[in-house]
Amino acid sequence: MPVTADEIFTQITDAAEGAFKEGWAAVQNYAPAEFKKMAVQLEDIATNVALFAVDDSQGYSPATGKLLFQMQRLSCEAVLVAVTQLTMIAVQKALNAILKVLKSAFQGALAAVL
Repeated sequence: MPVTADEIFTQITDAAEGAFKEGWAAVQNYAPAEFKKMAVQLEDIATNVALFAVDDSQGYSPATGKLLFQMQRLSCEAVLVAVTQLTMIAVQKALNAILKVLKSAFQGALAAVL
């Protein structure tokens, strides 16, 4: 079964709320929109990496998927830091916790890029 953006969004949001703890109040107005963008991108990356695995003339490689995901993560970090008074370290720790949850929840399709 393919991973959906809605599933990823739910996992990210749940993990973020727990990871940010008291900092959640600082990001809860902005984070969901950023997490939704990240979820859509992750769904697209997983789909394209799966296509590449079947036929390397379609989609893109896991290495390309990983680069695209890193770009999305940096974008998310920058937005959350810019719109809040959280430090980059706090945001990075929260995103690391989110990624840990995603790796556990979506091992197959996203393992190559997370």
